Amino acid sequence: MGKWIILPALLEEERSLASQELDQLERSLNLNQKQLLAQVRDWATWDDTYDFVQGNNPRYAQVNFSQNMFEEMGYQLMVFFNADQEVYWVAGLDPQSGDYTSCSTASDACAWAAPFLQPMQASLASIPEQGLSSVYTQPGLALVATNSILHTDESGPTQGWLFKVQKMDSEFKARMQSHTGLEITLDTVAADVKDHALHSIEGSSMHARRLLPTAQEGIMLALGTRLHRDHYRASFTTFVYALLWTGALMLLVIVTVLLLLECMVLKPLRTLTKFTHRLQFCEQPPRLTQRLKARNDEIGMLARGFEAQLQRQQHLTDELRELSTRDALTGLPNRRFFDAKLADAVSNAHDTHTPLGVMMLDIDHFKLFNDQHGHPEGDKCLVIIADCMQQFATLNDVLIARTGGEEFSAILPNHSEQALVEIAQKLRDTVCSLAYPHAFSPVAPYITVSVGIASYEPNNRSNSSSLMRAADQALYQAKHAGRNRVKLFNTPSTNNAAAASSDE
Repeated sequence: MGKWIILPALLEEERSLASQELDQLERSLNLNQKQLLAQVRDWATWDDTYDFVQGNNPRYAQVNFSQNMFEEMGYQLMVFFNADQEVYWVAGLDPQSGDYTSCSTASDACAWAAPFLQPMQASLASIPEQGLSSVYTQPGLALVATNSILHTDESGPTQGWLFKVQKMDSEFKARMQSHTGLEITLDTVAADVKDHALHSIEGSSMHARRLLPTAQEGIMLALGTRLHRDHYRASFTTFVYALLWTGALMLLVIVTVLLLLECMVLKPLRTLTKFTHRLQFCEQPPRLTQRLKARNDEIGMLARGFEAQLQRQQHLTDELRELSTRDALTGLPNRRFFDAKLADAVSNAHDTHTPLGVMMLDIDHFKLFNDQHGHPEGDKCLVIIADCMQQFATLNDVLIARTGGEEFSAILPNHSEQALVEIAQKLRDTVCSLAYPHAFSPVAPYITVSVGIASYEPNNRSNSSSLMRAADQALYQAKHAGRNRVKLFNTPSTNNAAAASSDE
């Protein structure tokens, strides 16, 4: 932007400033030309001059011309032409010696004026009535003004022409500089040179010039001045500071926008990404803040959607977990859940050196019940027995699971063998108290159960499998002894079964 917009604009402003200063110089030069032309007109429209060029005033030159007059007026040369366009009189200051000379021709003492005479004679035919002022470049830069010689009342006929030459030397430039306050340069260039207000730029200054026509064809006057670039440098410094402040402000805005973007968009998106990543790998996702879920934009909608999806997923997971660990018919824990809990209980008993008991229950002659009443009635019976066992388990703080068709198992931690037998007996009595009819049972006219108990001792180094085998053996002993009774398998390592039974 600075290269293509600001700097060109500053340069254009410099051109405008240079053009204004050149206008002032040109006005000053025009003023000098007008003053010289006015002075020529005063001399040319004077009866004494009118008589002089006709040879009727021989003392004219002696009375009116002197070195002091030329020096005070700043003239270099005055040339009088008669009506025949011939040189009548030449007077001026020799540029080499500075001496005043006055001659009837441009020979001898006034030979130095000869280079001016040819262009003057060439211009006589085109001089207007109001006079003419122009710039001569040969033999040196000079202002030249001419006017027809007339009576004081400007009546004629014209008796000749008067030319005045004012040298454009250092004194001339000093007067213009005093008038304009500008440093002035005067030079000549070919007419085919292009005119540029800003001729050249050198560091802290610039050279401005303007080409003006001269009396010589093909040559132009280069009116110039050297200007300090204070305005440009001040504007450029202002631009640099403005650019720095603008850059700093833009940087601050960018940082602010990035911080807002980080806080309002990127950080919430990372939280949501981490949330979905952990969901993908079944990990515990991070909690979504209430502020994030309360947002009214797309991120808030995503957060609420993810939260709802997580809740649905957790609900489905809980349902699946429940289905995978619960018996579909009775609602009791199933064999998988029981085995896992038993393994944990055995490990805990081993680590804490505490006792642990396991019960296995089997409904007596349940196959006969199904054969006589059908499986729907059998399922109904199982549900009733399971509800009874669940109530008993809740009251006695034990875990009872359905581990087979009509087989149930229970885990009883921190109970002695005597307590195990008492609890098993209470459970058997509770089932019997239901008096659920079983007319085809050879044991009793209602549903009864047989119970096998195994006790785990930490010093025996038994595991859950051996403990279940011991309970199964005790159950087998209870059935073999006539059913509807409780049997305790003393210690898995002894392989001896000590019976503790209670018959109805």
